[in-house]
Amino acid sequence: MGANQVLGRKTQIIAGILAGLALTAGCTATPDPGPAADQKTSAATVPATLDLGPKDGAKDVAPGEPVTAVAGGGTLSEVTLAAADGAAVPGEMDPAKQRWTTSKPLEYGTKYTLTARSAGADGKPVTRTSTFATATARARAYPSVIPLDGETTGVGMPITVKFSAPVTDKAAAEKMLTVTSDKPATGAWRWFGDDEVHYRTKEYWPAYSTITLDIKIAGRALGNGVFGKADRKITFKTGPSIISKVSDHEKQMRTYKDGQLVLTSPVSLGKPSARSVSGTMLIMTVQSPYTMDSSTYGVPTDSPGGYRTTVKYALRLTNSGQFLHSAPWSVRQQGRTNTSHGCLNVSVENARWFYENSHRGDVVVVTDTGVDVKPGDGWTDWRFSWEEWQKKV
Repeated sequence: MGANQVLGRKTQIIAGILAGLALTAGCTATPDPGPAADQKTSAATVPATLDLGPKDGAKDVAPGEPVTAVAGGGTLSEVTLAAADGAAVPGEMDPAKQRWTTSKPLEYGTKYTLTARSAGADGKPVTRTSTFATATARARAYPSVIPLDGETTGVGMPITVKFSAPVTDKAAAEKMLTVTSDKPATGAWRWFGDDEVHYRTKEYWPAYSTITLDIKIAGRALGNGVFGKADRKITFKTGPSIISKVSDHEKQMRTYKDGQLVLTSPVSLGKPSARSVSGTMLIMTVQSPYTMDSSTYGVPTDSPGGYRTTVKYALRLTNSGQFLHSAPWSVRQQGRTNTSHGCLNVSVENARWFYENSHRGDVVVVTDTGVDVKPGDGWTDWRFSWEEWQKKV
């Protein structure tokens, strides 16, 4: 190999080494700021946004729906809501100062202005305003409830809400009615007309449970110009499970408390011309004394078959006048023949047991009389199967 060739070869090797060093230096150099750095910079300076509800220009706003101001990319510095006459509406701010909500319903047929101020990370303040008007109510529905707040009931007791005005948006109304129980119980609402809705469980309520109905309808739309008049909260408890069963064939009523037989009562039911009705009924009232009066169901007291008699103990089972009551005059017939005007006659001693131990909503099941209780003649919710109960009407 000649001298020139050796020199050329060395030159190539040195050039290669220098190129490699240059490449290594390029790989370890500090990178040039790229898009990621730009994103961090922009994220740190996101401008504030404000979302107000109702929207500006909204009309017929339900007075009970919450008014809100929500900040994005920053915090709320000030929120005011005032009626056209200047009357301020109070509200509450969440701990993060990102959401403000009214703390009381608005007035009907009133114009309001909501103003909110916020500042984002970029330091620039943002102000938004919404002016809107609330609806005028055609009617305001007040919810009456059975059972009463604080009451102890039987395990068969349904919850009945009776509205003072018709409710056409039933689906919306149901969402405003919340039932909770400290013991598991599956239940559902069923409507009876436009002004009454019942809540019944799949099985009877668990004994010794606490149930709460929370009604949130104040100022909220129930359909066709009707709004809720007031919120209500009802809490009641169930006592022991007391279930009585009587067959007209046997003419014996067996009463079970928490699943154990505690009382067997000979019974005289309705005579052939005034048969007792069969079905799952609930005790509606517990009274002592009580005057039985045939005129209350259309038979004058001075007519053949009429009567007016005061009894020591009486428990109502139907609206039409079927009672479980003391009947000392028919003790000999009790357990043998039917002689009553439709009631369940028992001895004074056995009637006293029911008077001292019963609650509204305790269950009485009558069978084999040949006549069924009419729908709505008392608290007849248990005449439905669970599948039927859940069907929308």
